[in-house]
Amino acid sequence: MSTALIVAHEVFGPNEHIHRMAEAVRRPEWTVSTPNFLPHDEIYPLEQEALAYRRFTEELGVVALAEALAGHAASLRADHQRVLCLGFSVGATAAWLAGEAFDAIVCVYGSRIRDYASHKPKCPCLAVFAEHEPDFTPRELVRRLAGPTVAVELYDAEHGFCDEDSPRHHAAHSAAVVRSARRFFHSD
Repeated sequence: MSTALIVAHEVFGPNEHIHRMAEAVRRPEWTVSTPNFLPHDEIYPLEQEALAYRRFTEELGVVALAEALAGHAASLRADHQRVLCLGFSVGATAAWLAGEAFDAIVCVYGSRIRDYASHKPKCPCLAVFAEHEPDFTPRELVRRLAGPTVAVELYDAEHGFCDEDSPRHHAAHSAAVVRSARRFFHSD
């Protein structure tokens, strides 16, 4: 069975973290893509987080990212029986919104999912959250999201904990997320 995996980026674009996670989760026979959905194919360093966030919200936004993600998934459908998505932060929220375009999604610290909690993906979803978010209480959101098609995991970490280039990186939790994502995607 041919499978495609799309890794949806954070506000920074498809940086080294996104490429590392794509390699960590993939199977050798899969088609893996890490498209840049940012205007002008920009990629921002972590030190420019405020600028990256401002440019993302002003020039793209989560809903437009979800539409672009679904379009990319549709383009892969002709050659693949399964299309999966691994999203991080805004990419995770976009995957949540574009779930009907995928066979399975893993949404890693998609904190904006809280704005779309009543929307449930139409495919199996693993939603991973950091317990320590500055703007909301993830425990409450996790309880609201868990259900027949949505599995949730909560880690005692901060937003961005999977990115080894981030000061918030937590190696053990990042490795656990990779294992969970691999199990979730590879359970076919």
